Amino acid sequence: MSKAGLHPGNAFKEAKALYKANQTEKAKALCLRIVQQYPLHQDANYFLAKLAFEAGLNEESLLFLQKAFTGAQQFNSDKHAYYQVLNRYIQSHSFEQLEIASLWLTGFNPKDGIAWDYLGISRLEQGKYPEAYEALQHAVALLPNNPHVLANIGNALISLERCAEAATYLRKAVSIDPAMVVAQNNLGNALRMIGQTQAAVDTLQIAVRLNPGLAYVHNNLGLAYRENTQYSEGIKCFYTALELQPDLIQVYPNLIDALRQNGEVQRAIECGNEAMDRCANIPEFWGGYGDALREANHLDPAIEAYMRALSFKKDSQSSFNRKIFSNLLFCLNYHPDLPAEAIFGAYQDFDQRFGLPNKVFWRPFDNVRDPNKRLKVGYVAQAFYNQVCKYFLLPLLEKHDKSQVEVYAYANPPFEDETTEYYKKSVDHWIYTREMTDAELAERIRADGIDVLIDVAGHTNSNRLGVFARKPAPVSLHWLEYGYTTGLTAIDYYLTDKATVTDNCAHLFSEKVWCLDGPAYTYRPDVRKAELVPPPVLETGVITFGSLSRSVRINHKVVKVWSAILDAMPNSRLIINSGDFKDVKVQDEMASRFMQYGIDRSRLEIGFTSPSWEVLKQIDIGLDCFPHNSGTTLLESIYMGIPFITLADRPSVGRIGASVLRGMGRDEWVAQTEMEYAQKALILAHDVDGLVHLRQTLRAEMEASPLMDEPGFACDVEKAYRGMWEIYCKENAQ
Repeated sequence: MSKAGLHPGNAFKEAKALYKANQTEKAKALCLRIVQQYPLHQDANYFLAKLAFEAGLNEESLLFLQKAFTGAQQFNSDKHAYYQVLNRYIQSHSFEQLEIASLWLTGFNPKDGIAWDYLGISRLEQGKYPEAYEALQHAVALLPNNPHVLANIGNALISLERCAEAATYLRKAVSIDPAMVVAQNNLGNALRMIGQTQAAVDTLQIAVRLNPGLAYVHNNLGLAYRENTQYSEGIKCFYTALELQPDLIQVYPNLIDALRQNGEVQRAIECGNEAMDRCANIPEFWGGYGDALREANHLDPAIEAYMRALSFKKDSQSSFNRKIFSNLLFCLNYHPDLPAEAIFGAYQDFDQRFGLPNKVFWRPFDNVRDPNKRLKVGYVAQAFYNQVCKYFLLPLLEKHDKSQVEVYAYANPPFEDETTEYYKKSVDHWIYTREMTDAELAERIRADGIDVLIDVAGHTNSNRLGVFARKPAPVSLHWLEYGYTTGLTAIDYYLTDKATVTDNCAHLFSEKVWCLDGPAYTYRPDVRKAELVPPPVLETGVITFGSLSRSVRINHKVVKVWSAILDAMPNSRLIINSGDFKDVKVQDEMASRFMQYGIDRSRLEIGFTSPSWEVLKQIDIGLDCFPHNSGTTLLESIYMGIPFITLADRPSVGRIGASVLRGMGRDEWVAQTEMEYAQKALILAHDVDGLVHLRQTLRAEMEASPLMDEPGFACDVEKAYRGMWEIYCKENAQ
C-alpha cells in the first residue's frame, strides 16, 4: 500500500489483523505510517500507546495517548489506559514524570477529578505540599465523596501542619470506606498532631487490624503511643515495624526518642550508634540522637547532632527545624565552657532564620491607644496542666486585678486535667489553640484585640514562638519558663528581676530587659506531702548534700567542686535525684565522674524518686548547679527548711539561685567563685545546730518574703504591663 494511497480506516483494520496474527512489529509499523500522515488519528495513536505500554515504554505510551485524546471529538473513554501508565509511574516512584503526565491530563480535561488526584499524589511524593494541596482541592471539588481523594488531601494538610482541617476530610473518608487503611492511618496521624492522642491510638489500632503487614502503620501507631506517654507500647510497635520492613529507616529516630522518654537513655544512644550509617541522611535521626545525647549529659556530641539535623534544609517555616534549633539553644544554655556572648550569637542566628522572615506579616494595630484603659492581656502557653509552671503561673492569674486587666489564655496543653480546670476558672477567656497554625493563632490574637501578649514557654517544647514572630499584639514579652532570651527581635520585653539580669547584661538579650521591683515570680508550693522533718544528720551522723537537678546541669565544673566539698568533709555523702537518672547505666556513668576525683561510689546515692518532697527530707544542704542553675527545686528546698549554696554565673539562667535567695533576703548563700561556693557549703555543713534552726524557721521566713506574696507580685506585674503599654501609646501617639 503506497503512502499516497493510504486509507487510514482500511490501514488500521489491517494493523489490527496483523496484531491478532502476532505480527506486532508489522502492525506497529503500519500504525506509525498512519500517524505520520494523520498525526491525530485517534485509533492509531491509541493502538501505538497500547503497544508501547506492553513493551514497558511509559513515556512513549503517554505521548501516543495524548495525541489520541487531542484528536478525539470528546474525551476518550479509554482514558483509563492513561491511568494505567500513571500507576506505573507511582509503582516505579517516577514522581516527576507522574507530575508532568498528570499535569497534561488536567489541562486537557480540567473536569477529570482523578487526573487532579494523580497530580496531587505526584506533588505529595516530591514534598511540594502547597502545590499538592492546590491540586487536591480541584480533585475534592469534582469528587467530594471519593475516599481516596479525601485521604490524599488529608495527607497534604498534615504535611502543611493544618491537622485540624485534615482530620475533617479524613473522618469523612473513613465514614465512606471504614476499611480504607490509608485513610485510617492518615486520620490517626492528624489526631495525634492535634493532641487527641488516645483517639489517635484507637484509630491506628483499626488500621493495624485492617492490614497488620504494613510497617509504616505500626510506626505511626508507635508514635501515637509515644505521644500518649505509653512508651513501652510504642517501642514494641517500632520494633515490629523494623521486623516487617528493615529498610524503613525513618523508624529509628522514633525508636530512639521512645527509648529516651522511657528512661532508657543509654539504650537509646546505643540504638543511635548502631543505626547511624543507615540513617545518616535523615534529619529526624540526628534530632532524636541529639536529644538522647543531651539527656545523658553529652553536650558537645548533642550539639554536633543538632547541627547535622539543621544542615539538610533551611525552611524558615519548618516546625521540625525550629524545634531542633530550640533544642540546640537549650544545650548551649547549659554548656559550661562557652562565653555568654557566643551563646547569645546563636539566638541571633535563630532570629535571622526563623524570626525575621515573618516580618512580612507585621502590620499596624487597631487597638485603642488609651494608656489608662483596662488592658487585654494574653498568655500563650502549653503549660496549662499539671506541670511545674502551676506553682508560678496559677497564683498570678488568680490574683490579677480584673478591673485592670482582662485575661485571655491561649492554651495548647498536651492534655487537660484537674489543674487545667483551675486555670480555666482563673481567666476571662479560654482559647484552645492546639489545632491552630501559627498564622491562624496570630490572626485570632489580633481579632481579640490583645494589648499585651505574654510568651510563657520560650524555647521549651510545644512553644509558639512562630506566633510571636508575626507580632500579633502591640506589646509582647517573655516571662517565666525558659529563663533566658527568646532571641526574637519581634518580642519587645524580657520580664525579670534585678538579681537575674544586672545592669551590664542587657546586650545579651534580644528583648528590652524589664526588671520588676521584687522577684520575677511568686511561688505557691504543693503542700500535700511537704511536712517538715528534722535534718537527717541528727539521725545518721552524716551530712547529706543534695541536688534534684537534671543531669545536663551537672557538668565537669560542678562535679569537680562537689567532689572537692565531699573530699574536704569525709563524713558526708551526696544525693543526686531526678528523672534523668531512671537508667542504671546513666547513674553509673555519673558516679564514674566523681570516682575520677577519688569519691567512693558508696558515698553517692543517684536515682529518681517521686514526689520530690520525700527526697528533700533526706538532704541537709542543697547544692545548686552552674553555670545553669536549678529551678523549682531550689524553692522546694527552701520551703522544706533546707539552705542551698549557689554560684552567680552568666545571665540569666546562671542567676536563678541568686534570684531565689535575694527574694528571701539570704544573699550570704550566694557565691561569686567556685572556691567561695565550696567554702560556703562547708561552713553550713559544720554548723549542725544552725541546720536544725533553719529546718525549723526557713519555711516561715519564706512565707513572709516577697517570694510568696501573691497579691504583691500580681500588682508588680500589672504595673509592668501598664508601663509597657504607656510606652507603646506614647511612641505611637497619633
